[in-house]
Amino acid sequence: MTNLELTLEPVPDSVPQARQTLDRLADAVEEPLLENLRLLVSEVVTNSIRHGEGFDPIELRVSVRPLLVRVEVEDRGPGFEPRLADDDGERNSGWGLLLVDRLAARWGVVANSTNTVWFELDRRSPPVADEPVSVFGRPRTRVVNRPEG
Repeated sequence: MTNLELTLEPVPDSVPQARQTLDRLADAVEEPLLENLRLLVSEVVTNSIRHGEGFDPIELRVSVRPLLVRVEVEDRGPGFEPRLADDDGERNSGWGLLLVDRLAARWGVVANSTNTVWFELDRRSPPVADEPVSVFGRPRTRVVNRPEG
């Protein structure tokens, strides 16, 4: 298992810094998966900068496992109810969670004293010729954990 942890300042320059830091995983992650990882990390870190408190650092954690890559982005923001914007093609922003929902196998939000958005990308080899492929795509899971009380 390969782990990567990075503390980022809540400023726009942290987005390319996070993306470039993922290059350390090039030997552990296939290039097409690494490209999706760069895109989704950019989106989630951008959301954290835009919607977090703006003073405390952002924590990026990436765990590369044999069957999946898990990413967590944590900030001290107020938390939120994840809602996917309509896919109308006319807006200039708000694509982050829609991209996460489309590309990640699973994702969710954990809101406690901090706000953590996490997602997982599956690392599957291509199906062999005899293996059936679903025409409906892979199942998706969206999990939201809210504090009790």
